[in-house]
Amino acid sequence: MCPTTSIDLDERIEKCEKILSDNSDSLIFAALSDAYRRKGDLAKAFHVCGRGLKLNPDYGPGHMVMAKINFERGMYCEAERELLLVVQAEGKTRTTELLLAQILIKKSQINEAKRILEKLKVTDPTNQIIQELLQNLLPEMETEKTGYDAMAIEECGYLEKVTNLKDAVGYLKSLQGVMGALVVGDDGLVLESKLNPHLKKELITTITTLISQKVKEDIANIDLGDYLQIMVETSALELWITRFDHQILVLCCSPDAHLGALKIRVSEILEYLSRNNK
Repeated sequence: MCPTTSIDLDERIEKCEKILSDNSDSLIFAALSDAYRRKGDLAKAFHVCGRGLKLNPDYGPGHMVMAKINFERGMYCEAERELLLVVQAEGKTRTTELLLAQILIKKSQINEAKRILEKLKVTDPTNQIIQELLQNLLPEMETEKTGYDAMAIEECGYLEKVTNLKDAVGYLKSLQGVMGALVVGDDGLVLESKLNPHLKKELITTITTLISQKVKEDIANIDLGDYLQIMVETSALELWITRFDHQILVLCCSPDAHLGALKIRVSEILEYLSRNNK
């Protein structure tokens, strides 16, 4: 197989951009973002893929491309979460297992990575990538963590430290694409908040409370129970409202935020909070 040249990638990008401009809902976004990834423009690849996944959140190939993009950006926890979405959508494949092994190596989970690679080698003994990965699994890799890898591992472990609302809000605010996070009680009082300076807490709280009350009343009128989540999209930000334990969690996200990954984080946070508040 001939290697893809820069000219080939430029032509592919041009064709995909044309298709996407004619149909913004097209699944071609995955091929386009992968072409940008192969060309080395990870920022553009991330933006295109994130935008596409917002419109097609259940598209497995799109999540696969995002997993590769995050892997190459050194965002190993994000890459693993995207890979989980791929498996949920399409099941495990040799491709997902190989990328998972590479992610685990970067996270210094050597034994698990080795187990996966040895299993893959049984059915594909001549695969050069698998052979090279296995050869590079030296004993010292179990304790060796570069600065970037250690940061990724620390980010994954930080969830374990979330025991209260302040921790949760601080953690969510630190995520990429999140401009603010706050928790509002049913009485409209702000319990915890962390917002970018340009966001006005009182205004966000008022908007959230009014929307929440209106939706709750309208749903009650048609006997559908209580709402779980509300998404409000504007040109400047996206307001994501989630109910939990008679409280409201509000995320103020940038328009290009990857909500698929954030949804996993929010679910994890609420699970930890629920567990620690029992």
